[in-house]
Parts: sequence; structure tokens; C-alpha cells
Amino acid sequence: MAELAYAAVLTGKRAFETREVIIPRIGPDDGLLRMEAAGLCGTDYEQYDGHFAGTYLGTLPITPGHEILGWVDRVGANAAKRWNVREGDRVIVETSIPCGDCPPCRDGRPIFCDANMGYGLRMGFDQAPHLWGGYASHLYLHPKTRLHRAPDNIPTGAMSLFNPMSNAVRWAWAKPDLREDQTIVIEGPGQRGLLSIVAAREAGAGQIIVTGTKADTYRLEIARELGADATIDVDAEDPVARVMELTNGRKADVVLDVSMGAVEPITQAMDMVKKGGTIVVAGVKTHNTIDNFSTDKLLFNEISMLGVLSSDWEDTDKAIGILQDKWTSLTKLCTHAYPLGQAEKAVQLLGREIQDGPEPIHIHIDTTTPP
Repeated sequence: MAELAYAAVLTGKRAFETREVIIPRIGPDDGLLRMEAAGLCGTDYEQYDGHFAGTYLGTLPITPGHEILGWVDRVGANAAKRWNVREGDRVIVETSIPCGDCPPCRDGRPIFCDANMGYGLRMGFDQAPHLWGGYASHLYLHPKTRLHRAPDNIPTGAMSLFNPMSNAVRWAWAKPDLREDQTIVIEGPGQRGLLSIVAAREAGAGQIIVTGTKADTYRLEIARELGADATIDVDAEDPVARVMELTNGRKADVVLDVSMGAVEPITQAMDMVKKGGTIVVAGVKTHNTIDNFSTDKLLFNEISMLGVLSSDWEDTDKAIGILQDKWTSLTKLCTHAYPLGQAEKAVQLLGREIQDGPEPIHIHIDTTTPP
């Protein structure tokens, strides 16, 4: 009898169903992952709510889940040497599956690979062998897959922070070249904003300021616990004036926007950042645009504005190192875990459509529990 895996498949806008999949045979160059957990981020909700329809990320049906943690279940001899792993090893799987030969791959940005292969967002369920997303009991390891060894001593919840932590490393530290004693403003205290505090501290930032709304009261409290020097409720005070006050009029060296949907943080960042400073835009705004946007402030103040989408290999390695040192202090961010059969509930909580216990910060799906 064929051995079966199971997957939570998004079949249409806001429509999940559980499907069984025959576990594929593994050859010398590929492998199979037994899933441990799939972390969630805002992209999961946008995917569920149909925001990607008509784009290269709009493939349906699809098994979501691009933040992938698990154990090597089966591996071919050639693949084991290439990945330097053995069966039973705990690993992190990179979202993108790069061809390695196209211009984006040669430029070190496999997320833009011409082959357009990746877990949870691009490869549809109908494409054999069907196990292309983290919301499943198993994941197919394509020969071009990239793996990181994961520590065995970190609990599932904390280890599932690897993706937002790697994003924080890239967005708050590596991409803007945040330097020792510089000031950074982080707009948005979601999981990536909060972990950006940790990354900025690792970089030696001199002052870390975090902004949020009245609805973020609890998250701003967590921000202070994680090392933010000051927090700003933008519903209660002018964030630009407050940043000016906190920096004695010198403004911030770096402003990182990780807010979701709102465009006001972008225009506010223009007035918060110093001449020659850097604005990093990481918050997805979906269909919201900035009216009458003037580039003169960028030009006359020589402000750099950078768009960021994901992390690099080096960022993930650095994130793993940070988690090894600090995971015990970050477990407070791991607020919710759901079995695979409740994937839709997890995504709806992520989108703040429902309430279920404490304020959600980091949510992961425990893929070890059958649906």
C-alpha cells in the first residue's frame, strides 16, 4: 500500500481543504522532509484573501507555507553529500529553489530566479510530486533546494522564528548598513518589527525607536522589553515631532517601515530621517498608494529609499546564531500554534479577523499533528 502524506491546500480565495498525497520515491539527487512547523507571516494572509490573484504568486490550488522547519526523512546519496545532511537532521528550508545559472541567481538574489520555483508561494499543488508547501506533513526536497542545519536544542516555537529573524537581520541591519551608535526608527511592532529591535541591538545601534498604533499597546510594551529605547503611539502623538525630540533634532539614521497596509509611515519616514539617511520599505501596502508623492525630499536631502522583500543565505545563518543565543527571551513572541487541520483559523487570526486568546504576534502551524 502506498504511503500517504497530507496537506492543507488553498483551492480558491478563502477556501482550504485537506488532501492526501502519495509520498514520492526519492532518487539519488533529491529528498523528503518530515515537517515540524510552518511559520506564518502577512504574505500567508494575503495569499488566503486573494490579493495575489493574477500575479505570479497567485497559483491555485496551492499548499501554502514558505517558512519551513523539519527533519530530513529520506535523502539520496548525492543529495546527502551536496547538502551535508543525514536522515534525521533538523533543517531549515530556504523558500526559493534557485536554478543557479540565470542572471538573478548569479547576482545572488535567487528569489528572482528565472525558473520561478519556490515553496509555498509559486509551485502549485497540481505539479507532481505535489508536496511543495509547508502546510503539510511532508515536503519534497528538490535537488536545487537549499538547506540550513538547525540546532536541536531550541523548541519548535522559538526555532520557527528563523524566517522573521532573518528578515529583521537583512532589513534593519544588512541592507541599510546600520552602524554602531546610529539611531533607527522601526515603524510597526509586528513580529518582524519586534525582531528588528533584536537585530538592531546586535548591530550596536545607539538608539532604537518603535512606532505603532493604539491597537499595538501590548506590542509596544514587548518592544520596550526587547530593548527599544522609546516607543511612540502614533494615534496619541505626532511621531515625527516625537522623533525630533528624542534625537535632539538630528533625526534618525535609518527608518524601517514594516507596517502593513498604511502608507502614512512612508511619508512620515521622509521627515524622520536625516539628510543622507536611509529609508527601508518592507511593509506590504497591497493596493494602497501614496497620493501626490514628491521626490524632492529624497533629492535635496540625498535620502536613500530601499525596497526589501526577503532575506539572503547569510542573513538566515546570522539569524540562526542569534536564536541560539537569545531564544529564551524571544519565546514571549510565540503566542499561538495550531494543528494542520486548523490552518484556516491560524491564517484568520493572523489577519486579525478573529480573536483567540492573547494578542497574536508569531503564529506557527504544528505540522506533526494529523488533520
